[in-house]
Amino acid sequence: LRDLMSDADVVVQNLRHRALERLGFSFEDLRRENPRLITCSITGFDPDGDMASRKAYDLLIQAESGLCSITGGPDEPSRVGVSVVDIATGVTAHSAILEALIARGITGQGMAITVSMFDVMADWLTVPLLNHEGGRTPKRVGLAHPSIAPYGVFETKDGKQILISIQSDREWSKLCERFLGDVSLSHDPRFASNVNRVEHRDVTDKIVAEAFLQRSSDQALADLTKADVAFALLNDMAGLSAHPELRRISVETPNGPVTYPAPASRFDGVTRPVGPVPELDEGC
Repeated sequence: LRDLMSDADVVVQNLRHRALERLGFSFEDLRRENPRLITCSITGFDPDGDMASRKAYDLLIQAESGLCSITGGPDEPSRVGVSVVDIATGVTAHSAILEALIARGITGQGMAITVSMFDVMADWLTVPLLNHEGGRTPKRVGLAHPSIAPYGVFETKDGKQILISIQSDREWSKLCERFLGDVSLSHDPRFASNVNRVEHRDVTDKIVAEAFLQRSSDQALADLTKADVAFALLNDMAGLSAHPELRRISVETPNGPVTYPAPASRFDGVTRPVGPVPELDEGC
């Protein structure tokens, strides 16, 4: 391991607090031996804080950071449906390492980076935190928006669920004219501005829901398209699997080819190679 790190560009570790040091690999020593080395330690909490030794997993940080308190419906908190803390921490570490690589290209020196999972989620929760500290603690509203209306899921007469997002008073006017069929609603004092619509959310949503129930899903989608407002089908994994926008790649594995979603980034004029998954111990 020391040989590997002696000429490595980057070392990333997420072992228990000070575990690498106990194995005899302090980052200070490693960087003395390899001054260009960039180290990235991923921790649960501040490595110098009172919670440094606590175990940390994705859902634990979702709970500790307060993320669960604003996730889910009104009745109870919930976890985010993917391991958002793990993913966000990896993305943050990746970004920091790229920044350190650019700096090393200028200074010739490596850098020690620490990324805590709690810090990452606190950063992502800046807006709800500031709302709370400003006297407007966010509430769980399920598939709705706490400060925009109408913004939520509505059911068509054939049982399909569609989510709409009205982002401006201009869009509300379009919805009233081309979907709700009542232009006067755009001037009604209860609905004339987003603040008014949020204040009268129950009535606003009731009017929109009745318009959806008069249409099949196909009719609703066509009319929403004509109204030029934002909408989406409320899909499940079966809907994603069959979605026309889903790009896939095929990867060879020891058990046969596997297809899964393609990487999101695309480079103009470049086809990115996708190699096979190696056999266990292959290349060792």
